[in-house]
Amino acid sequence: MTGPAGKWHGARERHLRICREESWGCCPEEPSWSVVPVFGDGYKLKAANPHFRPATQFGGWKRSVHISHLQIVTGRFVTLPWPQVTGLLLEMALDREAGALPSYCMDYCTPADPRRHLGVMVDDLDVIASAAGRDVEFRFALQAAAEEANAGLTENDFDYSGISPVPFMFDRAALKLDGTPVTGVEQFTLRVKNSLAEGPNRGGTVAFLLAGQRAVSLEMRKLDDGDAFNAAVRTGGVIGFEATLLHPEGYCLCLELPVLHPEGGEEDAEPGRLARASLRMEAGTDGEGNDISYTLDLGA
Repeated sequence: MTGPAGKWHGARERHLRICREESWGCCPEEPSWSVVPVFGDGYKLKAANPHFRPATQFGGWKRSVHISHLQIVTGRFVTLPWPQVTGLLLEMALDREAGALPSYCMDYCTPADPRRHLGVMVDDLDVIASAAGRDVEFRFALQAAAEEANAGLTENDFDYSGISPVPFMFDRAALKLDGTPVTGVEQFTLRVKNSLAEGPNRGGTVAFLLAGQRAVSLEMRKLDDGDAFNAAVRTGGVIGFEATLLHPEGYCLCLELPVLHPEGGEEDAEPGRLARASLRMEAGTDGEGNDISYTLDLGA
């Protein structure tokens, strides 16, 4: 019995590569590509084309007027912090030049419909670390200028030989709150919101994407084993957070939020279980203007 006709395929035949653009919505003539493994079914950036349909009786009872109005390209992207591309991934969400975010060209290979996304910018990034899953996920919310067909893109354009098969993991994390090591953290979510604003319709695509004020926050679930957070809530004080992720091959990633303003939290103390606390904090800036910073050491 033969299989179905057409370009049917498995998920292993889908691939992604990313390069930074020099001008928004234009792939460089000589792009410097970085191949980025997608985590699970984690690439959902895709074009939509909402149509104009007038709310009138013109044309009778059949809906006969459909006008292509604007191509909108949005979606989510999930990957893991593979050491060799972690710098690129964090740069996408955090790098600012005169307040502006960088933009990227992303080639997505699927045998059925290889495509290119232009002018990709990061609206949100969630860094989610969990002791239950033992991993660290990078979850992006993306917006782009346009999507176009990319018929020449094939599986042979992707080479993973320079990427470690092991990402940074939560199991090898050393965490500090206010400079003091903590070991009872079960999960934390570091969220970066860039507040993208899109321009009007320009020839069937958005005219621009502009980054607004950046908001950085931290949510944490941990064993309830101290009063530092509650004391800061009562007094309006601040605390610092640092997460150092170590890699089996000797690499190191450090994420730091030097000034966090505790907003509140909840405590769970069910009979027969250890007491836990869920904490919510918003990042401010230190004396040098830093709200979030990272260092990546691939020297090994």
